[in-house]
Amino acid sequence: MPPPNLKYSILDQCVRLSKFALIACMFTSCAKKNDDVQSVNGTPGNAAPAAATDVRSVTPKPVAIDADLQSAQRLPDVPLKDLYPSLLTRAEAGDLEAKRQLFLVLNECRIAMQPDRPLDYSNSQVSPEILKASGKTRERFLVDQQLRSLTYTEEKLKQCEGIPSGAQKEAARWLKEAAKGGDTYARLAYYNYLDLIVGDQQEQATSPEKIQEFNEDSFRYIKSVADASNADGLFTLGTAYERGIITPKDPVRAYAYKKAAGELMPINRNDQILYFMAQSMTPNEIKKANQLANSLTQRSKK
Repeated sequence: MPPPNLKYSILDQCVRLSKFALIACMFTSCAKKNDDVQSVNGTPGNAAPAAATDVRSVTPKPVAIDADLQSAQRLPDVPLKDLYPSLLTRAEAGDLEAKRQLFLVLNECRIAMQPDRPLDYSNSQVSPEILKASGKTRERFLVDQQLRSLTYTEEKLKQCEGIPSGAQKEAARWLKEAAKGGDTYARLAYYNYLDLIVGDQQEQATSPEKIQEFNEDSFRYIKSVADASNADGLFTLGTAYERGIITPKDPVRAYAYKKAAGELMPINRNDQILYFMAQSMTPNEIKKANQLANSLTQRSKK
């Protein structure tokens, strides 16, 4: 699912601020928007779109750090007018990395060009750890965040002038192809782009079969990463099971996958997360979850 350099993606900004990996941003700033539409256990709500990757909250979330996933979001330091044709040529030739990077480029431009993109950070929550590290008050920190976002958008819009008109519509194609080809970043990020893959709110409201297909693909992609013993994949799958998004709720699997992720890679406050999850579980469920977590961890060590 990365640092806030203006050369990098908006997801990068979220991750550098929170000091955690890409899935933190993907499952906090984006997942809440998907819940009503994608919930497997409940009745769909207002079908809000999924793909607004701008920072809605700067509260850090406890997620494993995967250097490969962070680097996967970085783009060559080349003007977009030069980078785009090069990536397009490589992607058309089947280059998986180029497909992922082309998606990142086009999606950033797509988001920057959205006229209704919210830029109000006043209601965002900021963790005490981040405020302490920044040496700023909450108000000053959020003002700075909003200024950075405005600056980023302005510079991104200037860069995107070098991309052919209408090219942003191809973002969905390259995300699909990168995920289908097995790109880890694309497979973990896929879940966040309901509006890109399925369509706007009106399309989502009238296309339950497309949403079902999207959920199935998203789950399959995330599980494939988790099955490869990737800590981010394990944690992300645990979150899906915990929230009942793209798959039915399953507290045993949610606990087990998050615990296994923490065994493979240090995750801030994971013990606290597991403690609170256990409060709503029966002793038998906790026993089963621990057994499954142990099985997942042992499989990862083989």
